[in-house]
Amino acid sequence: MTAEPLFDSTEFRQVCGHFPTGVTAVTAITAQGGVAALTVNSFTSVSLQPAKVLFCVTSSSSSFPTLVGSERIAIHILSRDQEDVARRFATSGLTGAEKLAGVSWLPGPDGVPLLPGTPAVLAGRRDEVITSGDHVIFLLDIDHVHLKPTNVPALSFYRGRFVSPSATATE
Repeated sequence: MTAEPLFDSTEFRQVCGHFPTGVTAVTAITAQGGVAALTVNSFTSVSLQPAKVLFCVTSSSSSFPTLVGSERIAIHILSRDQEDVARRFATSGLTGAEKLAGVSWLPGPDGVPLLPGTPAVLAGRRDEVITSGDHVIFLLDIDHVHLKPTNVPALSFYRGRFVSPSATATE
């Protein structure tokens, strides 16, 4: 039996918000052609050999059923000048196809949508899916990477808003 925490979820979220995170756009495709497009900031590398990454999504996300049914998923690391993509992909009430309708993309491995304007892309096959609390952890086996050299910093999220990486040092 675990003890009840001495804080509420709002305070917990504020505390976690003091850790700046990168912002990614996740796209996925099912065998039947269904697509997902969402913004995720809970992303990290897991292993170099074999190449694995993970991201987390709330189980109540409208993209969740498509992600669970997808074999192919791509993670796009967004640049500071791609806040519009992050906001569009974070819009609730739109389907993945509707979110992608406003963004330039190309079909990648097995048709997964790839955003050509992002500085870095990792794509792979869904490996493990682990439920923990109100979120689900997706592990991916990466088999495709693309790096586009750029001097534009990555888009970050800090204390509930999008920021450039240098902004976190002064706040």
